[in-house]
Amino acid sequence: MRRRFAPHQLRHAHAVEMAHEGVPLVVIQRQLGHANLGITSVYLQGIDSSEIISTVHGRPSPTISATAGLQMIR
Repeated sequence: MRRRFAPHQLRHAHAVEMAHEGVPLVVIQRQLGHANLGITSVYLQGIDSSEIISTVHGRPSPTISATAGLQMIR
């Protein structure tokens, strides 16, 4: 079964990883652009960053052809 993944979850994973590395909460707050420290603390509750990361790695990478978006110059 494939889980749905939202890109916003990467922000959560980033915040959790910084917290695990001992980055102060106010630094994480600034990194995420939160005006309220309480919002940042919510990011650190109940998030399993390894689950998010494994979901991201399990999805196929987007591909684009080498000529996509190129126009002929005359």
